[in-house]
Amino acid sequence: MMIIKPEWVSHADRTQDARNKKPCIYSIDVHPDGQRLATGSLDGTVKIWNTKPIFDEVAEKDPNCHKLLCTMTMHNGAVLCVRWSNGDGRYLASSSDNDNVIIIWERDRNATSGSVFGSSDVNHETWRPVKYLRGHESDVQDLAWSKDNKYLASCGVDGFVIVWSGATFEQITKINQHSDFVKGVTWDPAGKFLASQSDDKMVKVFRTSDWGLETDLISPFINAPGTTLFRRLSWSPDGAHVAAANAVNGIQCIAAIINRDDWNADVSLVGHQLPIEVTAFNPKMFYVKKDDDSEKTLATICALGSQDRSVSIWVTKFNRPVCVAADIFDNNVYDIAWTPDGKSLFACSQDGTVACLLLDKELEDVAPDDAIYKELTKYGYGRKNTQLPETPSQLELEEDYAIMLKASNSKRLAELMTGNTSIETSSTSSTSTLKNIADTTMKEAEPQALSEPTIINNNITSSSVTSTPSIITEQKVTILKNGKKRIQPMMLSSISSSSTSSLEPSSSSSNARNTITSNQQSYQQHSKPSNVQLTEYDNPIIPSSGVGTTAIGNKRKKDDSDENEVEGGNKSTRPKPEWIDSVVVPPIVQKSQVKMGVPKVKSILSAKLNPNDTTVVIECHNAPSLQDPSVHVRTKIIASKQGMALWTDYLPSAAILMTGNHLFTVIACEDGSLVIYSASGRRILPPIILESTPVILQCSSQWLICLTVTGLIYTWDIINMKNTLDGISIAPILQVAKLTEGITHKTPSIKDIRIQKNGIPILITSLQQAFVYHLDMKVWLRISDAWYIISEFWGSSLQPPSISSTSNKASENPLGWLSSRMTLNGNGVDPTTKLILDLANTDETTTAVITISHIEIQLAVAALLDSPNEYSDWMMYYAKKLSDENAKDKVTELCGWLMGPPFATSEFAQWEPTIMGTLTKKDVLKQILPVLAQNRQLQRLVTSIKSYI
Repeated sequence: MMIIKPEWVSHADRTQDARNKKPCIYSIDVHPDGQRLATGSLDGTVKIWNTKPIFDEVAEKDPNCHKLLCTMTMHNGAVLCVRWSNGDGRYLASSSDNDNVIIIWERDRNATSGSVFGSSDVNHETWRPVKYLRGHESDVQDLAWSKDNKYLASCGVDGFVIVWSGATFEQITKINQHSDFVKGVTWDPAGKFLASQSDDKMVKVFRTSDWGLETDLISPFINAPGTTLFRRLSWSPDGAHVAAANAVNGIQCIAAIINRDDWNADVSLVGHQLPIEVTAFNPKMFYVKKDDDSEKTLATICALGSQDRSVSIWVTKFNRPVCVAADIFDNNVYDIAWTPDGKSLFACSQDGTVACLLLDKELEDVAPDDAIYKELTKYGYGRKNTQLPETPSQLELEEDYAIMLKASNSKRLAELMTGNTSIETSSTSSTSTLKNIADTTMKEAEPQALSEPTIINNNITSSSVTSTPSIITEQKVTILKNGKKRIQPMMLSSISSSSTSSLEPSSSSSNARNTITSNQQSYQQHSKPSNVQLTEYDNPIIPSSGVGTTAIGNKRKKDDSDENEVEGGNKSTRPKPEWIDSVVVPPIVQKSQVKMGVPKVKSILSAKLNPNDTTVVIECHNAPSLQDPSVHVRTKIIASKQGMALWTDYLPSAAILMTGNHLFTVIACEDGSLVIYSASGRRILPPIILESTPVILQCSSQWLICLTVTGLIYTWDIINMKNTLDGISIAPILQVAKLTEGITHKTPSIKDIRIQKNGIPILITSLQQAFVYHLDMKVWLRISDAWYIISEFWGSSLQPPSISSTSNKASENPLGWLSSRMTLNGNGVDPTTKLILDLANTDETTTAVITISHIEIQLAVAALLDSPNEYSDWMMYYAKKLSDENAKDKVTELCGWLMGPPFATSEFAQWEPTIMGTLTKKDVLKQILPVLAQNRQLQRLVTSIKSYI
């Protein structure tokens, strides 16, 4: 053992005389990465130190290696406890004895170095307080994070133990079971119990299921002195024992080792001359020998800090110390902390110094973390309720599932090793945004304002949006010491397998985006209240910020005279070429409930619309009329190939939009007409005349979709000359039911439009909501919104690799395309997002419920949009989730619906044996039965279905 006492780890001000007494250090803790050390002191500060100069003498002498990283001065009293959160150590919790508050600190990585007010210290890292936890009425003595950071426990001299949420830091429960000062608290690593120790000379254990009292232990503490400042107890990493401080055995001061099985203190660690202040189990387990002739066995290591100024290290299994560091301090030992690797121990003292014990030789044979996990499973950690199989069919189904899972993993491994990975993630941005939203909630900051067009002095402005591209995610491969490879699995909620091509709305729009000159987006609004309020945009495709809309609501307004007033203002002007003007809006727009933004009339539109021949360019030249340049505009259409003109045509109205593919080309004009040409320039139809000016024009295969300035949508099958949608209003998806009638309101912008291979349109708004129109029911359906942001599958497209790697058509995988478009980085976020996050923070079951609802909607949408491959994928995950949640009623109904009569009968509709005409229901049922069989509580239902098949 080697002992290091860095003199520079001190809370004494550098400007003070060296003879002055160093402030007492009450608490110490090591960051989970082992690179930082936090201390709390009598001076009311929390300091974060760099551990590298402690372990490395060269680094200690290096002037560029900073020793003190940060000093935090927000407490108004002595800091009694500091504790890092587990895992990544994102948070540091600290408590004090005067302000009775717990402060949650988080590192601000964007901040620069700065000096500490009133001190010569320099902060090379910035840690800011993100939450103040107020609930104790007096000094807060001890803190403890649960193993999974789900909870933070605190205790104080007010006699309370308070449990806080580790996510929102809201108070979950306040336990009032002790009759005196509570001076220590610790969590069961298996997550079942919480233990606390008090001056009432008892250790109490509480259940985490209902926070009720499980047991209390009195005997080892009856004669314990009341002279200790702390009674910091610790739970062993295997969950089997609790080490309690300040216990006595006869006249000996001991640490009592409480056995979890019967809650008896069977083992006593005897050796210290004065009461023990703190105990701390090593986070690792070790293989040790009782003597030279015995074999190594798995054991836990416990450290004790006492008022006799010494620290001892014990093998709890053999009740003997590994080593004792006596008289390393000049006063009481108040806190001790192990490094994450379990090879070093830090201790702090009342004398204001810190010591580090290096135990590399004493603790050599470290057990793997799997050994700790195996021990914890004995107490139900990470394991669900088990049930024995009742029939051979159940075992067969479990074997089938294992084979299926092995085949899937082997295929995925082969793709990974060959580099043929086709999984894209579109949930990276949404996950980070969810994290940001949660952070905003925790900081009690106001929610970010929606970036929709806002009216300022009667001019409408809009912020542009930069879309975040999907990032290809690869699984992490590591080489173990034994030479074996370990592939880290990926969470399904962070995987999206939508293909790169699915990010493009259509071939025409993407090509147009690459060739058409893009000017800065500008919006105008007429000044007079009686005029129509419209916006303009440059690009003849959908702008990144969406097409702005306004609408008159359906909601009956309150009887308030102020609501009848309309803001006025002077009309703003902008410089523009003489022969380029805004689109002339027909009078019908003034009376329309919905008013869309209109495209500008540009001098030249150019695009490569034929994906089969990218050398063909379609150009529209808008020019002023020779007779009256101020009013009329004439248009020349030219199709050329490598500079050679293929065909030419003239139109009497300005061209404002264009789209097309290898089948046809469509030009939308200012007068509300659509001119359709074949690939060779032949007019397929006379001009289609619409009720108002087109603002969005898209095509896919034989389908053409058009949205007009009055908010009416049309779809046609151009090849077969048929209509599917005839002037359907988009007012319902603009939330007009929530808007007051008689007043023009800003409404969500239209961010994207596409049409499916079955003629069904999909619209996405700036609130990140997606809608489709049900052709048979003749209603709009909301198929995606941010309400499902907490779903485990939010942002997952689950597209099969075979499809994503070979298909260039997003229409074949609409859910994958939709997943790539449904990010939370757009102009706005659905306000229901905040509601569902608050609900998830208060109810633990919310995530599971929302996940199942999300999958059910995805299944319905896949069927509606005729996507059988995605339907099969979602059905497998639906079965897995139902099995995990033991949703017996839903499983029964699902199996009956797939099985048909006599399991499912209806007097109103005949049972269909197929889904979308391609998937056989019984084949789908055969695929999901092995998945359902993983829950043995469902085995009777599953085996009965299997026997019938």
